[in-house]
Amino acid sequence: MPAPAMSQLENVSAILGEYMLKGWTLTDLHCSECKTTPLMREPSAIAERDNRERIQFCALCDGRPEGRVAARPAPPISRSIAEPTSSSAMASQTIQAPESQAQSKASASEPDPAESISNLLLKGYSLLGENCPNPSCRGIPLVGYPRKADGSKDGRKMCVSCGGRWVEESNVPTDWIRSAPITSTAEAVPSSRSVQGGESPRSRKRRELYGITTSGTNQLVGKGKGKDVGVGEFERKARESESELVNQAARENIAPEASDEIEQTAAGARTFSTRPTPGILPAPISRPTPPSPDSALFATLSTTSDSLSETLTRLSRSLDTTTSSLGKRSSSSQDEGKCFVDIKLHTEAMKDVLGVLAQVERAKRQGY
Repeated sequence: MPAPAMSQLENVSAILGEYMLKGWTLTDLHCSECKTTPLMREPSAIAERDNRERIQFCALCDGRPEGRVAARPAPPISRSIAEPTSSSAMASQTIQAPESQAQSKASASEPDPAESISNLLLKGYSLLGENCPNPSCRGIPLVGYPRKADGSKDGRKMCVSCGGRWVEESNVPTDWIRSAPITSTAEAVPSSRSVQGGESPRSRKRRELYGITTSGTNQLVGKGKGKDVGVGEFERKARESESELVNQAARENIAPEASDEIEQTAAGARTFSTRPTPGILPAPISRPTPPSPDSALFATLSTTSDSLSETLTRLSRSLDTTTSSLGKRSSSSQDEGKCFVDIKLHTEAMKDVLGVLAQVERAKRQGY
């Protein structure tokens, strides 16, 4: 069934609505011929881009802007130019015919922007007062998205002609912005194998004794890969190393050094350490009896006291060497970390040895 023909009023209204959606202005000037239809004026941006005056047309008399342009009189042709022959005119018409047919087919296949905008308006979209910035779109107004489910405004914009979409920076939701992944700026620590290549035998023995790796971190040195340990595990390893030193000194049974050096070492240990003296031995009984000088207990206590004194002497010498070489070392954080670990372990070991030595001397004098 053929579609019913549109009346003249419906046709004029459709043309006016179409060009108003395209951004044309409905003026208060009436056509000089029909005296009833208001004129439509072209957007100034299009006229400035084409460097010409703005077009005005009547939807009833001209139909569309092309009718107004075609109705303008063409400039007079100079008589000196010869008129083309009928054969050349026929040839030009036959050449131009396929081009005009291709243009008409392309224009027919393209969707009508006015129809697309009308469909979007029915779906809740809004017509904005901004034209598409794309130069290929001639005065096509942008369409705003419908409101969100929570009632807030959606700042996105769309062009029905080129399909472009825009959004202002102030309207970008916070959930669209994702933080970039944080990359580590810490410098790569050299591997233990490369550091061990230039390590002295004395430094290697000290590292193995204290249970630290060449990277300066608290790791146990053993077979296979290094294992990360906590502070408690690190202190336990230091205590085990200190116990090995005490047992080794007790087996060697070396004579003690002067008591003045021991007192100086004890004073230095109290300066560096703030931890209380641990109670290794049980509390004394109510009426202790000192052992006789000829008893085996007295001999054992004397041997233990001598071994502890020798251990303090060795720790004191090693601590003096470490502190004296602190200013001569390089200012790298790895060397400073090693030095402070050495000082910490020395002072903790000396504090523990002094605590045991005090208990042994009291047992020799007062009994236990």
